[in-house]
Amino acid sequence: MYSIILFPILCLLGLVSACAAPEAKDSPFAAVYTAIFDKGILGTVVFWSLNGYVSVGVALTNLPSRGGPFMYHVHQQKVTGGSCASTQGHFNPYCGVLNAPSQAEFEVGDLSGKHGMIRGTSTAVTYEDRYLSLNPRNRAFIGNLSIVIHLANGDRIACANIERILSPLTGAQAEAAKAAQQLDLPPQVANLVT
Repeated sequence: MYSIILFPILCLLGLVSACAAPEAKDSPFAAVYTAIFDKGILGTVVFWSLNGYVSVGVALTNLPSRGGPFMYHVHQQKVTGGSCASTQGHFNPYCGVLNAPSQAEFEVGDLSGKHGMIRGTSTAVTYEDRYLSLNPRNRAFIGNLSIVIHLANGDRIACANIERILSPLTGAQAEAAKAAQQLDLPPQVANLVT
């Protein structure tokens, strides 16, 4: 009798527990991807790999003076038609959850959950994220997806596509990415972004 009752409960508990993402140490050497914000909020989120893991640099200015702290995530789809709604939900290939007890159990794309929200009207921070990948064959590959910045209430206020950089930024993109000069970037990355 008890097994009939306990089995469905245990199944439901399994549905709400997080799946741990594996560490991704397969990113190609000197791969560089960036999401450039050039409308209202200015700056870039840059991703690179020199040791197999992904390093992240977040350099943003002109964030609203109200509505923070700001969350930011990798989302499932590219921005199309200028609409942040087109990006769909958070990138989550391993059934991660919000407010997880370890970085491996967060949604892979929940950058602010794993590394802290943006407080204030600007930020310049770098960190390593061992659960992202710049290898197109990896389930955690973030290239050709998007970054969305949210108000504290969850509203989407800015978005940009994550694209591979093979040559130095020029024109409006270079101007928008100037905030990256505040980051301590390795030369292979700085030569492309700043």
